[in-house]
Amino acid sequence: MFDQEIWRTRVAERLNSFARNPRQDIQIAGTGTVLAYLAVRTLEPFLDAFQQEPVAAVLALAQMTQGIGADQIVRRASQMRYQVSHLIERELRTRADLRSAIEQLFVTLNVIHLARQRLNSSRDEWLRLTLLQEIDAFDPHEFSQLRRLLQDPGWQSRYETIRSLRQRSGNYSAADLVMLHDGLSDSASHVRSAAARMLGQFAGTPPNPLVKALTKVALYDCDLETRYAAARTLGALRDRIASPQLIDDLGICLKHQDSFVRSAAAQILGQFGELAGTPTLIVNLTALINDSDAYTRETAARTLGRIGAAAATSSVLNALTRAMEDGDANVHEAAVDSLTRLRKIRATLPLNLPASKLPSDPIEV
Repeated sequence: MFDQEIWRTRVAERLNSFARNPRQDIQIAGTGTVLAYLAVRTLEPFLDAFQQEPVAAVLALAQMTQGIGADQIVRRASQMRYQVSHLIERELRTRADLRSAIEQLFVTLNVIHLARQRLNSSRDEWLRLTLLQEIDAFDPHEFSQLRRLLQDPGWQSRYETIRSLRQRSGNYSAADLVMLHDGLSDSASHVRSAAARMLGQFAGTPPNPLVKALTKVALYDCDLETRYAAARTLGALRDRIASPQLIDDLGICLKHQDSFVRSAAAQILGQFGELAGTPTLIVNLTALINDSDAYTRETAARTLGRIGAAAATSSVLNALTRAMEDGDANVHEAAVDSLTRLRKIRATLPLNLPASKLPSDPIEV
């Protein structure tokens, strides 16, 4: 049943494309301002739900905002579903009651945080300043909650607080771990990457929720450097966290429809090295050498080299040999490096080693 949590989740899903090219996504949505764009993305889940389960949709709306603005959203829900961009753009300019309702939805559904979390630091600052400029065109008494959320960039102090953990030499308290967990979901990429790096210095075994949060950043974060930082930390902690379940989950991500996720999963498995040397993973990584995305091909090739002996099979060597002819220079270089490494490993195996001990091509099931 449609409720506030489902609403928030669906807003987050609609904001995923915002990370790739914010200005372009605003234009594609048919809006001319950031404020109208975020309002459209916020209302879309409600408008869809209103057609299927109107009572649940109205109850979810009423839990967050009431008054003339909320009534207007309900009355015009059917019309808005097909003209939401045009109507919101126009009526945000003319109706203070609607602006008030939209602001309350932004705050309760955490829309600003969801949007900023998907941007790197420079785009985050662009979003913050642009929104402030847009709401400054309205009465100073309006958007007071939104102004408070946007006035202080805030991330610098959070960044420095997390960085100060260096003084603890990896001996973190429970409160420190909570702060790092919060940092991994911060709206600023600098804070997320700092939290990932500081977690890599932890002297103990991170609790499972922290490992899940770190893995999520490594797989899905919109900022490339933040994904790198999280992947390197997973590698630094690998002997303490590399459970069969985690490795299986990463293996599933190798077949994800998003090339960003496929390459990120391959990169993390590369950090795990020989711990990722299961037959199924080797088959799936070998298949990625033919991926449509060049960066995924490169990452898969490098990861196979880092897995080592278990990947020194004839099928992997043949795939890497073919990858040497790849038109992308980075894929070519990765294939050469991994092929050289795996051939050296295979050459060091004793000549009289039983066939059962030689790296063999796994059977794909």
